[in-house]
Amino acid sequence: MTDTVTRMAPGEAAGAETLPGWAMTVTEPAGGPDRPFDLLFVHGMASGGWIWDEAWLSAFARAGYRSWTITLPGRRGGGAAAATAETMDRVLQLAFTRGDGQAALSLLAQSFPLLPDLEGPRLEDFAAAIGTALERIGRPTAVVAHSLGGAALQTLLRQGTRPAATVLLASVPPYGLWRASMQMAWLDPALYLALMDFTVAGLHPGNVDIMRAALFPQGIADRDFDALVPKLSEESLSAMTRALGFPPFAPLPGPRPDLMVIGGALDRLVPVADSWATAAYYGGLPRIIPETGHVLMMGPTAPRTAAAILDFLETRQARG
Repeated sequence: MTDTVTRMAPGEAAGAETLPGWAMTVTEPAGGPDRPFDLLFVHGMASGGWIWDEAWLSAFARAGYRSWTITLPGRRGGGAAAATAETMDRVLQLAFTRGDGQAALSLLAQSFPLLPDLEGPRLEDFAAAIGTALERIGRPTAVVAHSLGGAALQTLLRQGTRPAATVLLASVPPYGLWRASMQMAWLDPALYLALMDFTVAGLHPGNVDIMRAALFPQGIADRDFDALVPKLSEESLSAMTRALGFPPFAPLPGPRPDLMVIGGALDRLVPVADSWATAAYYGGLPRIIPETGHVLMMGPTAPRTAAAILDFLETRQARG
């Protein structure tokens, strides 16, 4: 059973009143041996702790792990509403006739609920939330971070924090997303445009098929996808821009035997080449999950991903 164990007041984690609070949940072990550390799962762009579903967390509970999830600061609910022509005319009038850019941006943000937060949390704020979560857990903890959450975790590593083990899951590479973004714009322009559209307006009939195929090339049940869509939230433009890699956010390159990189063979957002480069940056080899896209923790291939993580955690404990 998963319980919400703490919900912080707005801005408490980062000391800034502008940041909505974040939440943690815990799933207790349901068998298996005693483990020397807990697990903390960190979500990626536009999602929350809910992305780690019951089936996923149960796999680790059965193996004896206490698993925590965190919902990073800045989540403000999903569901995109299309802006009307009248609204867009008003935005243009405010911006160009009256010269009131701030009012235009405010109205635009209200019209597109998934519009990235222009003054949202930074990667450092996400890293601070993860660091505070580790302190609250109060015992050694391995961290599994997905996508943008991987950039936040690498920011924390750069600051000197060393979890019991680290798993980067389809993570933003340590050098940023600039290479993958250029590749997508050049070789996969339809996905590039759909991703930009999603960033501004959320999922809608004009981009949903492209985004679904890109995120879940291994397939996902209609009911699961339909349940996921309303939960998607806007993401911080500040954090996403920093995730491009300028300025650098990751620690210096070098061997980290306590770190594992996992990628999806069919991932079009963080391609296999970047998983290999990330693993090389940290002195190792990646584990590539066949027939899997960017969201490795959902869909029919999720058990393979969980098994790869469990195998790695066993090796860390064996080395002791």
